[in-house]
Amino acid sequence: MGELEFQLAYLNAAITAGKGGTEIFGLRLMRENLEELSAILDRIFPGLASDKARFEKAFGRVLYIHLSRENKLAQAVSLIKAQQTGLWHIAPDGSEIERVGPAREPHYDFERIKGEVDELEAYDTAWNIWFAQQGIAPLRIGYERLAAEPAVELLRICEALGVRPPDAEHVRPGVAKLADATSLDWMRRFHRDAAV
Repeated sequence: MGELEFQLAYLNAAITAGKGGTEIFGLRLMRENLEELSAILDRIFPGLASDKARFEKAFGRVLYIHLSRENKLAQAVSLIKAQQTGLWHIAPDGSEIERVGPAREPHYDFERIKGEVDELEAYDTAWNIWFAQQGIAPLRIGYERLAAEPAVELLRICEALGVRPPDAEHVRPGVAKLADATSLDWMRRFHRDAAV
């Protein structure tokens, strides 16, 4: 099997897996992976003029959802704590769902947090530029609102997709927030150190 055939088979397998037994395919795409995906789709479907055209050829009608966290400092702290502790996700009952390394104590690092905030802001800017270049008006969802009212945001997504939403009483997030007193302490320290 050649590279092109492999990429097409991989795309088809990803679409099947991403449908999860439904008619709707879902893909979470990080900004840093956009160019790689576009290049792969360009090899599979050559001659299309834009990323938008390539995505529509590969996936059909596309609803773009831009999930963004307004509080970039909280996002940076969360990310760095997960990297340091190895713990990325916990269930609502507090049990671990995803741990990628041995348990370690987190340590505050002003420069690392500042760099992460800057990078997160750059990612949002890059997405907004890309959406404008592609002529895309995404459905914008704020992380804070999604965390506070998941059923409301799910309803917005279902309406945009034109599908029947589930009963709101059955919408239960599968993960819990990892933010804790350490997170709040780091944010206070960061504000203090940034003011110096």
